[in-house]
Amino acid sequence: MGYLQRGTWVDEWYDTASTGGRFVRQDSRFRAWLGQGGDYSPEAGRYHLYVSWACPWAHRTLIYRALKSERPLPTT
Repeated sequence: MGYLQRGTWVDEWYDTASTGGRFVRQDSRFRAWLGQGGDYSPEAGRYHLYVSWACPWAHRTLIYRALKSERPLPTT
């Protein structure tokens, strides 16, 4: 079975010998922050949050925003 690696289909299995059979997640590439003094400044209507109700991880973002009474930035 193959997998997609950096946009190219690789027809081999994952390299488990170098990690001792453990799954080692890559570091996240998304490390930019929204906010005053951050990488991107907040602007109304500029950012949108897309959430799948079926995904428990994505659903947590809506719960967090509801508990923290977040402003309507970004739109959901």
